[in-house]
Amino acid sequence: MLADLVLPVPCVACGAADGPLCAVCTPHALHTAPFPVAAGARPGGGVPAACVAAGAYRGALRSALIAYKERGARALARPLGVRLATAVEPVAEGRGRLLCVPIPSSAAAIRARGGDHVVRLARFAVATLRQRGFGAEVARLLTMRRVPTDSVGLGAAARRANVAGAFVAAPGRVGALRAPTGSLRGRTTIVLVDDIVTTGATLAEGYRAVAGIGLPVAGAAVVAATPPRGATVYMVRDPK
Repeated sequence: MLADLVLPVPCVACGAADGPLCAVCTPHALHTAPFPVAAGARPGGGVPAACVAAGAYRGALRSALIAYKERGARALARPLGVRLATAVEPVAEGRGRLLCVPIPSSAAAIRARGGDHVVRLARFAVATLRQRGFGAEVARLLTMRRVPTDSVGLGAAARRANVAGAFVAAPGRVGALRAPTGSLRGRTTIVLVDDIVTTGATLAEGYRAVAGIGLPVAGAAVVAATPPRGATVYMVRDPK
């Protein structure tokens, strides 16, 4: 917009007039070290896949994600996508084919945000991963079968129930990945990607939908995590 050419863009984190992230806030938002947010076996059975976050959902990173996701700050898509790539790398296995599968958004959310914000992040992440030697691509394997209700304020069990059955793997998109034998073509790693993980219920549902049709899921990667470091986010075939 013309106003952006005349007026300085404020920092989304502190309000300084050299945004969208100022020099002081940038390291806190974009230079954090990735960390695992899932480890160990689920009590009572069920083995979780790995989940890695590029940073904690607080401070400047939280402000950047909110500005990008809810306030139309698309200039942050690329740097946040680069952060997502740093979370994908530890989950990826070697340098074979790498499929980054975005968690889908509802049609209403896509309209309100002017596009699918997770797919946009995934595309920038894939571009970065290719520069780093990965045979990466965005694979939109998941579609939304039903729209869950707002999960704000829900506990872990309620979140799992809320998203149960929400996603389905698109047969046409999955079929293009398979060889005539039914297995995946070549050496392929599948990683689910999303912007934020809280309890892991949404990632668990994505994992269920993809793993449920026989595709191996190496794990998940997110830009930010709300659980403390070392917390366990379980992604199992049967969240029940």
